Amino acid sequence: MSSLLVRRRGKKAAKPAELPGPADGASSTGSPWTGGPDQPATPSSSGSGGSGEDAPPQVVEWSNGPALATKAWGAALALALLAGPAALVWTALRPEAAPVSATAGAANTSETAAASERAVELVETWLRADSDDQQLIASLTNAPVGSLPQAGLTIRDSSVAQVEQAEDDVWSVTVGVDVAEPAPGSTPPPAGGQAKGDEAELALVWVRRYFQVPVLVDRTDTEWSGPDLAVTALALPAPVPGPAAAAEPPDLDYPETISPTSAAGQSVAGFLAAMVAGDGEITRYLRPGTSISAVTPAPYSAVAVTGIKGSHEVTESPADGDGTHALTTVELTRLDGDKTTAQYVLTLVARDGRWEVAGLEPAVRIDTTPSGTIDPGTAGE
Repeated sequence: MSSLLVRRRGKKAAKPAELPGPADGASSTGSPWTGGPDQPATPSSSGSGGSGEDAPPQVVEWSNGPALATKAWGAALALALLAGPAALVWTALRPEAAPVSATAGAANTSETAAASERAVELVETWLRADSDDQQLIASLTNAPVGSLPQAGLTIRDSSVAQVEQAEDDVWSVTVGVDVAEPAPGSTPPPAGGQAKGDEAELALVWVRRYFQVPVLVDRTDTEWSGPDLAVTALALPAPVPGPAAAAEPPDLDYPETISPTSAAGQSVAGFLAAMVAGDGEITRYLRPGTSISAVTPAPYSAVAVTGIKGSHEVTESPADGDGTHALTTVELTRLDGDKTTAQYVLTLVARDGRWEVAGLEPAVRIDTTPSGTIDPGTAGE
């Protein structure tokens, strides 16, 4: 819970896996190919009379063509007669072809998007609605609207938490939304409305709530206009529990500690400063063949590396091709001077005695070692 609000009562409102090989930036030992594609041989320039002009192409009639065609037709006919029984046997024994789903691929994607959009629209409208919005709610669902409150709620940051196909053409969509609710311990307003002369302010806090909506997506294909989707919410939003958190989060696969003051740590710091703070040229920290652009305009004024965990050990004198995946924790200074903490996962590879950034990874590495496994190096201890 965060972002305290104030509203007046009664008012409406794999253990470490091998690193990827070095980038294809090394010089090749073979000589480059410089020639053009094979060309047809040119006709001889020598001709009668010793003229330097090219002789015209010669046309030679081939008299054996009709005879060869006749033989080919005869061979094809004989093969067809011989293959007849085999074809009949294969036709009888081959399995039936599996039916092709008409709603696969892009169709499912468009239907999911349509169902999600309608569910979010209905949840937002239903939460904000008051007793004057009966027709507005009725335009979004076939369900009876029933009663609505005298004052709608204040909401923000709605999004789709889960989508699943419940039945043919029916999708169950769970929408998450932040709702401004009275802070714990606050006194609710009187049931009949605001008490006379009561101007006390009601403190509100943001609470994440979840609502489930069944949505029918009727897909019809027309010859000229293509697919057409008719979307209907079949029921009013139902408050439901949010997605359950993992009972036990997995361990991350970064067993090595890398000092921010080491050569690898300095490369990481320089790269991130260039990428998000506009401090220096980003290409000087990249491995040849790696393409990562700086964020423009720079959203931060400074970057400070506070910790680095690596998947492999790094040294101050690495051999070419040595590398590690580095989970890096940084403190970012915003343009207004405030600071916030973020984390990056980088791939570092050594070349010519220095550490270079070879990739900005989209996800962290999970330790997949089975629980209770004994390290072979410590088995005899």
